[in-house]
Amino acid sequence: MITGRVIGADGSHHTTFLTGSSIGSGALALVMVLGLSLTMGVVIGRVVDRREGLLNTAFVFGWVAWTLGRLGEIYRVTPESGTLIKMGIEGLMISVGMLIALVLMTNPPKGSNSGQHDEISRFDIGYLKNSLVKREGICSLIAAMIGGLIFALLFGQTDLPGQSVGVGVGAGIVAGTLGALVANTMRDAKSKDAPTPFAPIIIGMMLASVFAPMIGLLKPGADGLLGLVVRGDLPGYLIVSPIAWVMGALLGVPIGHSWVEHSVHQANASQPATT
Repeated sequence: MITGRVIGADGSHHTTFLTGSSIGSGALALVMVLGLSLTMGVVIGRVVDRREGLLNTAFVFGWVAWTLGRLGEIYRVTPESGTLIKMGIEGLMISVGMLIALVLMTNPPKGSNSGQHDEISRFDIGYLKNSLVKREGICSLIAAMIGGLIFALLFGQTDLPGQSVGVGVGAGIVAGTLGALVANTMRDAKSKDAPTPFAPIIIGMMLASVFAPMIGLLKPGADGLLGLVVRGDLPGYLIVSPIAWVMGALLGVPIGHSWVEHSVHQANASQPATT
């Protein structure tokens, strides 16, 4: 209901929160949507399980991304650099809000109140700092962001809402896979059996929501947006809305990450038997 009240510059519902007819009302709607959805995610993460909290928040974000309409129509009406800058700011606001929720969702002593231990999905401040200062954490963050952007460029064909949401999920899976592969490749032999946290990978994927519009400022640039919309040649990274990037991080990264972690675990388990 809140998202439906956000109106674009042309009076339609093809808009994001900050690119509509009123940036003030759009920002208020964004804060309300984040407040409701992230509160729900934190409650589920603390009471049930962190991964369950991620999944449910991703579903809500996916529905919001679906109902916001087509980004191409936004570029058609307002093909300006300010539009891309607003989208970058919107991605940053959603990412920061999601990161705060992830920290609040984490109960450091255990994975959930039911006693499940899940080191991989931890987001408490100490664990987050420790993950990001390591070489493998920084490299996995960068790999996740670049991998997600490249996937969107290659597979994003139209600006239909379903395409935006689908590309966001696919980019998240690729980001999770590449990030986990890079982290496992760059770690030393002493810590090869330790779990790979997906906090840096999720952060890297969320940063794509900020960098994608900034890349759009350089290529194709605001002057080339309208021509690309008319020809149907928008680059894939400009058809994914800011909230769809974050949704892809929450839903896709754990999938790609689990594929790699499962394979690495099997490989490590088979080595002693072979020896």
